[in-house]
Amino acid sequence: MVRLLPRWYRADREEELVGTLLDAREAGCGRLAEGRELLSMLGLGLRARLAAGSAPARVVAFGDTVRLVALLGLLWGVMKSVLSLGHDLYDALGFSRTSRLYAAPGSPVEAAMSLYASQAAQQIWHDVALAVAAVAPLALLFAGRRRAARGVAGVVLIAGFAAFLYQYSFSFSPDLLGYFIPQWLPLLLMIAGFHIGAPLPSARKWWPAFLGVTASALYFGFFGGSDLRGLSWFAWAAALVIPVYFAFRRRSPSWSFALAACCALVLVQSLVLKATMAAAGFDALELVQVSLVSAGIVALIAAGIVDSRRTLS
Repeated sequence: MVRLLPRWYRADREEELVGTLLDAREAGCGRLAEGRELLSMLGLGLRARLAAGSAPARVVAFGDTVRLVALLGLLWGVMKSVLSLGHDLYDALGFSRTSRLYAAPGSPVEAAMSLYASQAAQQIWHDVALAVAAVAPLALLFAGRRRAARGVAGVVLIAGFAAFLYQYSFSFSPDLLGYFIPQWLPLLLMIAGFHIGAPLPSARKWWPAFLGVTASALYFGFFGGSDLRGLSWFAWAAALVIPVYFAFRRRSPSWSFALAACCALVLVQSLVLKATMAAAGFDALELVQVSLVSAGIVALIAAGIVDSRRTLS
């Protein structure tokens, strides 16, 4: 059980931990107590590996990276859900993105547009539920409600996985996991990374980012065009964020690695969606987009390695 802890932690406290475990064993508390000790040791091992202080610098940097991936990944989830909500609201209100110039009353085009608007109205409730599921864990965390945030994240994660099994259990394929894992992983990292010993994110810094992301996603979902070419809107956003980061970066290895991880999640999900929904191959614009994001990910990882050697040496 002690080997569940990282080596640097055992080096400091191994004798104390072994003594505590032996005392519990001699007290004869039974298998139930041993099970509690095992769970306690698993939790301690996880907290030690994702430490935020009182640990070697490389361990703290890894923990900070995991927490940043969780925050940025969850903000990406908020953007996706709110963007979809704005898109369907626009269509449900009758502002179809297809020009009405050729939609004469009673024409097939007008009938098709009406059908699309009714389907969008039905989709709104689904969008609202997904938006609430995406927003709630982050909002609670920024409000300082750590336990509630982790609990809601766990419920969302379990509900999402149960819905996945219910919907795809008879048509399972690895591609489906490639699509869903990028949006489940930030929730899992949030539960693991924001443990009792980790600091809460600065509300003064993250609340404006959260509100800005939500408002801009709703705006672009409502007014933005749906004819944006390429793999996805978010892949374009990833291609834009990387050079902006390099222009203003503060040589933080955690930020470099976290952005690389989140851009990789966006790219993987976009590629899986493209591979499963389109029979045609990649066009030139999509290849350019993939190349840009991939090169940016490599650059972010290289910058993170350089910054790690500089700050952790």
